[in-house]
Amino acid sequence: MKKVSILIPCYNAEKFVGETLDCCLKQTYENVEVVLVDDGSKDRSYDIAKTFESEKIRVFKQPNSGACHARNFAFEKSSGDYIIYLDADDIINPEFVEEHIRSIEDVSSKSVSFGVWDRFRQHTDESLFPMLGIYKNYDSAFQLLLDMWVSGDMLACTCYMTPRELVAESGGWDETILKNQDGEFFARVLMLADKAVFVSKSRIYYRTGEYLTVSKASSEKKVASMLNTFVSYKNHALAREDSKRVREALSINFTLFIYLYGNQFPKLYKRAKEEIKALGVGYILKNEPPRVISLCKVIGFDYFMTIRRLLLGR
Repeated sequence: MKKVSILIPCYNAEKFVGETLDCCLKQTYENVEVVLVDDGSKDRSYDIAKTFESEKIRVFKQPNSGACHARNFAFEKSSGDYIIYLDADDIINPEFVEEHIRSIEDVSSKSVSFGVWDRFRQHTDESLFPMLGIYKNYDSAFQLLLDMWVSGDMLACTCYMTPRELVAESGGWDETILKNQDGEFFARVLMLADKAVFVSKSRIYYRTGEYLTVSKASSEKKVASMLNTFVSYKNHALAREDSKRVREALSINFTLFIYLYGNQFPKLYKRAKEEIKALGVGYILKNEPPRVISLCKVIGFDYFMTIRRLLLGR
């Protein structure tokens, strides 16, 4: 029986960490270990987690070093054949691990599996799990990545179950990244993986709301870090396949970045614009209101951004 490690970074999650650990204990698949790393919490998160410690659950503590460091540390302490990353305030259904294991029985050892997810604020029954276009099996995990970039569909990091060898081969989580950490990590994983298997019965309840401890502020340092993840996408993706379809998917990322942050951070606008120019496929704005996309086609994306800046006063 394959062993599955659920790795949990924890920071100031005293209100939720008990419920998260409890959902791990309720898994119908038996061979599961949980490794929780408290990232220097200032509340009672570590003490609460320690009350769950057992043969299945191990709890560690580190000075505040960030979630990526905590995930890498948890991976070092784990021994599972497969890895699942779970945040300390999220919930998975009891059949989550079992359904993942069943789904990958007949595929290569370098394939990933992924389940469905939805947000909730207070009660898990708020999650309705709307269908996404990416909810299907992929013969190429790289195609799943391209489809996410093009469609704007996203997967929470807990959606994935990843073979241990792929996590190791990827080099782990980049601890220098401040924004889009999971997007950058799983982009590298998907570029290394063979297939991506959809697991319709594995469900992730992703907690959201104003009470969460992660800052929503978009400082220039954080936004620059996000741009760096898009550059990482480019470097790895073009090394894997240098084609028009890949360059267009990459341009969608950079164009969206400019649309969201360009007028607020002119220097980053210039950097992203240079990246698009180097790709040679022009601006590609998708997944925004049709009237915005139509206007950009008529007057040009740069001019649209200028008008938008004047209207918004920045």
